[in-house]
Amino acid sequence: MNPYRIIVSCGAWLLAVAVGTSMLVCSVPARADTQAGMPMLFAETGHTLAYGFRQFYDTHGSLTIFGLPLTRVFLEDGNPVQYFERARLEWHADVPDVLVGHLGRWSAQSSQSQGRGQAAFEPLAAAPAGAPPDTVFFPETGHSLRGAFLAFWEAYGGVPVFGYPLSEEFSEPNSVDGQSYTVQYFERARFEYHPELPVGTRVLLGHLGREYLAANPPPEWVMQPVAAPEQAWDEVRPAHLRIPRIGVDTDVVEGGFSYDEWDVPRYTAVHYWPVSGYPRTRSNIIIAGHVGYHGIIFNRLPEVQVSDEIYLLVHGEERRYRVQEVLRLLPHETWVMNPTPTETLTLITCVPIGVYSHRLVVRAAPAV
Repeated sequence: MNPYRIIVSCGAWLLAVAVGTSMLVCSVPARADTQAGMPMLFAETGHTLAYGFRQFYDTHGSLTIFGLPLTRVFLEDGNPVQYFERARLEWHADVPDVLVGHLGRWSAQSSQSQGRGQAAFEPLAAAPAGAPPDTVFFPETGHSLRGAFLAFWEAYGGVPVFGYPLSEEFSEPNSVDGQSYTVQYFERARFEYHPELPVGTRVLLGHLGREYLAANPPPEWVMQPVAAPEQAWDEVRPAHLRIPRIGVDTDVVEGGFSYDEWDVPRYTAVHYWPVSGYPRTRSNIIIAGHVGYHGIIFNRLPEVQVSDEIYLLVHGEERRYRVQEVLRLLPHETWVMNPTPTETLTLITCVPIGVYSHRLVVRAAPAV
């Protein structure tokens, strides 16, 4: 039997993990695939958009909601993040999924510290007296939503994209043109009503990403433009893997799944962005690779032993791991791809060569 076809069936096992286990089924969308996360470059800012962030961006309003990317992907508070004009996207491997950062909370605190809209931020027990019939009250935060802001909130993502309201509507000066507009703060956004614009386009989102970066400058390199889309996530993703004692030495590429099967490159290992964590984060870093091809990828991985050292190359620097356990599992034993509370490197291939009835799983932890 063709070993490539057998390994693809191993990839299908990984797909079952992503969309079929109790811990992952709710958070990994079935539409996730390699094409949906293909890197792209925005010429306007010189920054990329790729993998889970691109998929989320494209399916939750894209430019209208998030604006242009302003930074590279980098680690902040233990998670890969990227700033956009209007938002911050965060990859949380413990979910695993993309979440929108709470820049609205930060901006609301800033507004309150300047004495703006104090009464509007006070939580209420119920919707304000005399509120219009379309008013929706949120007991989670003690605030209500109505009219054009309610319609926009419902149409473009609700809680996952904007969060709950943190204030009622009030008038606030705009830092760009100095004019006062009706605004309302949410956990992840600030809505602004611009009556001078055509009907249907009058609700805009505040540039909270720009404002946050101006007040909290990141390292200089984070803001520097890149030359090509292939540089997406370069600062956080694994690019090469080696196990010196047994001669495993292979590049690592990013991959998702297409046509209901995980993509398994023929000549490199693959890091699965829809479910995997990243080095230097509390997460499960999942990398898979072929066996059955002489001298390449994971062909010698069955020779690995506990205490062997594994090196992952990330942005020009190697991170060292030490093997903690070597497992042979049946295809239905998918718990090894569950999120982990500590940084864990999980390598997966199919064994024995020529039969491929089991999964060889190598688990390693950062060497201290």
